[in-house]
Parts: sequence; structure tokens; C-alpha cells
Amino acid sequence: MHQPPAVAWDLAPTRSQRRAPIALLLLAVLVWLVFITRQGWGPASLALLLALLVATVVVAVGLNKLPTGQLRWDGEQWLWSGVQDRMVRSMACVLDLQSVLVLHIRCDQGKGHWLWLEAGDKPLHWKALRRAMVASRPGTHGAESAEPQEG
Repeated sequence: MHQPPAVAWDLAPTRSQRRAPIALLLLAVLVWLVFITRQGWGPASLALLLALLVATVVVAVGLNKLPTGQLRWDGEQWLWSGVQDRMVRSMACVLDLQSVLVLHIRCDQGKGHWLWLEAGDKPLHWKALRRAMVASRPGTHGAESAEPQEG
């Protein structure tokens, strides 16, 4: 079996991730308004509003701390390049919704990273990335596992 050709995917906040804090803030205001009209103003409504605003801030701050760089398949192994190239020791697809992937990767430093990838407006590039992921899985022909198999 032939390995898929080299492919690279830029890791940057996606459109839906950039919209998340705004959507959460709008949802917070809507929930708070419904709560106010049903319960009236009081400590509970203030606590609810504060909790929703804190959640919005947490999402916005988390968005700024998302991993950046480039996830690359060179035909034999995965690399994560940012400040410097790091070999990806293991990669697990945690969620596959066809146009969205949630990956958990471990690099040569051993620290785990969560990556959210979306097809967006690059369908051909997306298909190449998915082919490389399938071909690089342990147990597929021609792909070697980066971690020893237990058994």
C-alpha cells in the first residue's frame, strides 16, 4: 500500500471557535433575561448572570491559548511545527464528525494537546489530511506505530 502524500494543516482558531464567546455571551443575556422575567431581580439572578459572564470570559481566554502552528504529515510521520518542529509520538482521533475532528496528540516532550480541526473552505485539503490520518494509524499497512504495542 502506498502512503498518502505529504500534507500540512494550519492550526489556528476556526471560525466557529472565534464565534463561541459571542454566542455564549448572547446566550447568557437571553438566559438571564428569561430568568429575570420569571423570577424577578434578586441574588439568584445576579449569581446566574455572574456565572454566565465568567464562563464567557473563560471561553474567550481559552481561545487565545489554543495550540497554533502546523500539523504536518511528511509521508512517514506526523510533525507539529510552531516555534520548532516536534515529532508527534501518538495521535488519537477522539471525535470524528466528518467535517470536524477532535484530536489528542502527544509530542516528543510527552505533553498532551487537544486539537479541534474543521474542514472549512478547504475540502480537497481536508480529504488529504483525513487520508493521511487513516494511513498513519497503527495496524494499517505500511504505517508503523510511534508507540510500542502492549500485548
